[in-house]
Amino acid sequence: MKVWDVELGLAVHIAAPNGKYIVIDLGSKAGVSPLRSLLLKTVGYMVITHPHHDHFSDIQNINYGYPQVLWRVKDFSREELVASAREGEKDDFVKYCDFTESFTGALTEDEKPSSGNPFDGLSARVFSASLRDKSNKNNFSAIVVLQLGNAKIVVCGDNEKASFEKLMARESFKEAVKNAYVLVAAHHGRESGYYDDFVTLVNPYLTVISDTLEGETSVTDKYDNKTKGYPVYNNSNMKKETRKCLTTRKDGNIMIEFGETDDSRYGGTLSASINCTF
Repeated sequence: MKVWDVELGLAVHIAAPNGKYIVIDLGSKAGVSPLRSLLLKTVGYMVITHPHHDHFSDIQNINYGYPQVLWRVKDFSREELVASAREGEKDDFVKYCDFTESFTGALTEDEKPSSGNPFDGLSARVFSASLRDKSNKNNFSAIVVLQLGNAKIVVCGDNEKASFEKLMARESFKEAVKNAYVLVAAHHGRESGYYDDFVTLVNPYLTVISDTLEGETSVTDKYDNKTKGYPVYNNSNMKKETRKCLTTRKDGNIMIEFGETDDSRYGGTLSASINCTF
């Protein structure tokens, strides 16, 4: 799993055992287009967690990583989305709408990413809350649970309190996220996206925060207190150290490998490295 340093935004690429990719969000920054790295690769599944620009700013490069299957929020009309665009973003919102509206087909059970069949055992389950109050798109964000054997990764969008409250009322959601290896924190690790009961349930070895410069609403310390810690390899100094929270603002591109193992002493495998070159 690659967590790209896209400053404010999110871009996560997961290479499945069969070589197909799962892509979560399309963040980018000046001079860096994660989608362009997918040229000649097969994107089997793409999740755009919610329609905020920092989560699909790379949309003009979508042809480099056009997916076979797409999940996106369906609660907002084209008119609502384009009207919400800030200055300089309208073309991206139009492109986003054109792209997402082109996916209309139904999937068979075997084709569904949640089954694990399209990705040689790696499953991708999506959970989201649909609320009546549409004033805050963050609360429509998807949470993606990736699992291969006993190794589990939880990737959040920009979820805030209202969506967490609704999701935490579902037993299926709680069962899916509990005791994961890695948590990609909600809403860039900010106070508004921190929900204590959820983080406690996930109980991760590592928490990853994708964000630009640390601000006064950052709650890395809270995540530190709920994260167990794990050895991480630093490509800059070629050393390993035990870490709890990894942030793109300090650690650059982050690589995480997870999966199964035949060794009966372990439930799964996990390794992480920072300051990676993608």
